[in-house]
Amino acid sequence: MDPSTFSSKRIDILIVLISLIMMAIVLNLPFKAKAFGDDFSFHAQSKALAAYIKGDGGYEKVTLTKAVGPVLFYTPAYLLAPSDPTDDQLWVNAIIATFIISTISLLLVFRIGSNFFSKEVGLLAVVLFFLFPIHFYYCFGISAEIPAFFSLTLALYGWSIVFLNPNKINGWIILVLGLWFLILNRPNAMLILGLGLLILIYAFFRRKEFFKIYGKNLALTFCSVGLLSFGVLQIAKAVTGTKSNESQEGLFYYVAHQGRFQFREEPTDFRFWENDIRPDSKDYQNWGKSGEELGIIMEKQHRTYNDVYREFLITDAFEHPFLFTRQFIVKCFFGHAYFINSVKPSDFHLGPIHGAIAYWFVILIINSINVLLILGAFLFLFKEKNLINYWLFWGIILSLLIFHGLIYMEPRYMFPSRVGLYLMSAAGLYHIKWIQRKVNFIAKFVFPAKT
Repeated sequence: MDPSTFSSKRIDILIVLISLIMMAIVLNLPFKAKAFGDDFSFHAQSKALAAYIKGDGGYEKVTLTKAVGPVLFYTPAYLLAPSDPTDDQLWVNAIIATFIISTISLLLVFRIGSNFFSKEVGLLAVVLFFLFPIHFYYCFGISAEIPAFFSLTLALYGWSIVFLNPNKINGWIILVLGLWFLILNRPNAMLILGLGLLILIYAFFRRKEFFKIYGKNLALTFCSVGLLSFGVLQIAKAVTGTKSNESQEGLFYYVAHQGRFQFREEPTDFRFWENDIRPDSKDYQNWGKSGEELGIIMEKQHRTYNDVYREFLITDAFEHPFLFTRQFIVKCFFGHAYFINSVKPSDFHLGPIHGAIAYWFVILIINSINVLLILGAFLFLFKEKNLINYWLFWGIILSLLIFHGLIYMEPRYMFPSRVGLYLMSAAGLYHIKWIQRKVNFIAKFVFPAKT
């Protein structure tokens, strides 16, 4: 047996085994992701589509009003359930599916790190994921997070293949599919296409060699992903038709309106935007009052929802530039901070520890690890001279920060970009001699020396 092949199999086995253990641990934590997401939408739409395909439901119930990607992901898992399944049965199928693709993502993370840097950096990236296993937390909710996480991992893996061999067609195909699936799961990631074109323009003038090798195919990639995404959006509109009053555009204005009040007068209130969590919040109350006022305007002036909300968003941004700027900065910080909102600090318990002190101690540990990851990424960005080679790593982070900093932010919206963050962090932290020695020591057992 080729020792290098055995090494790959060994780390694959370790990733799968540790993932199973971590999944069991997270399952028994006292705090969990919402089982069916915020509003059951992805679950309900996947359930209706699966029932229609199996002949158990009518086409009139099939709608695609939000991101299409999660529905396309969960529907095959629901098709494996028996006829007339309960929501709990479907949830189990969905969780098995999210666990499978999250584990595949880690297998790919190792390969991405190995392709761009070294097998030691790939190993360190996987270790960081197990050190802060937020992906397992999201595995227990039927949402867009894990499918989007897998999509970006797939795109990065495709780019790593192209980076090593620009003539490999399969690498370009995987890159296109990964970016396409990412946008289907997180339409707000569409900014990566615009940023990618700006990178190509920069490369044309300042990085001739990069443009010569990758330029034309990258331009074709961005155009293909844009057209494919637009095509799916049109299909979704045709499928939904008049069966639902919801739309992507209406949802965008609704969320953007929330964002205009997020951290507006309470820049240190990091509670989630839900009535049962922050009913006493001044920003939350003002958001509700603003919605009532806009509703009156729609009724009196006979104007559409989108028109009235669009006008408010533009006017408010120009009338309050300081608040707009401060909110953007706070949102960018909030996107990389983690708090447990499913339980109150006083009700928190984790094994033998409980209460508010235990809650804030756990929050401190979680965010200390998170700060280490961010510092490692900054170290990589500072030391790396050819950052354009890693455009997708930092580009997706920048794209999501810009979009959600301007619109509305929750840490889960930044979650898919953590694939790039962890890989850059691993590459940066590996420059630190103490960490390098520890990783190399572990690598001796994972990657036996060739004989």
